[in-house]
Amino acid sequence: MNDFYKQPKILQWIESILLLLMGFLPALTIIEKGFSQPLFYLLFIVYVPLLQFSFTPFFRLIGVYKYYSPMLLGYMANNLQIDLHSGGSFDYLFVMRKCKSGIKLRNRLLIYHLEGLINLIQLIENKSIPETVNIVGTSYFFNDRTLSKMGFEIVNPSLFYRLNLFINFIDLIWMYSLSQGKLSIPKLWIAKKASISGAKLIESKKGIEELYDKMKRRTITL
Repeated sequence: MNDFYKQPKILQWIESILLLLMGFLPALTIIEKGFSQPLFYLLFIVYVPLLQFSFTPFFRLIGVYKYYSPMLLGYMANNLQIDLHSGGSFDYLFVMRKCKSGIKLRNRLLIYHLEGLINLIQLIENKSIPETVNIVGTSYFFNDRTLSKMGFEIVNPSLFYRLNLFINFIDLIWMYSLSQGKLSIPKLWIAKKASISGAKLIESKKGIEELYDKMKRRTITL
């Protein structure tokens, strides 16, 4: 679990609201300056990572983010669709900070993603989530071949989805670089979406658990 959420609930709320308010201040400054000097609006590109960081704990507390593992979350998850995302910069700070960049971090991240899928399967099996739910996520969680083996269908993303990726490109670049152990640019322009129903995800349970166990053993031997 993210160490931040091990604190008493009241402290989580106080700190989350303070962080949220601090995150708003730069936006107000950019908007104010932008009225007279429109070029200031370009600063929103740099501001987005700060926005994501400051909003994360508050969004978790109010249920906008639903975590299935420390590094796998569902955005606005409901009984119709669960939009999976890898943890953001706030989660990296509290969960991955002690993990060495490169293959160790990449393997640990993959383990957390698999752990999240297993927990999601358990929720579906327990009828907490209907089997008819549609589960979607970014294909760079895993490669396309691995996703296909797990029963996911690879689909072309919408224009909105692609724009969202490019808006978050600063965060995506440094996170991807940490996982690669060097400065690397993720191929956002060819990113795809992976989709699967809750019922089909249950059918893939054995293969996901086997991959999870394999990654756990690999991590121990490194």
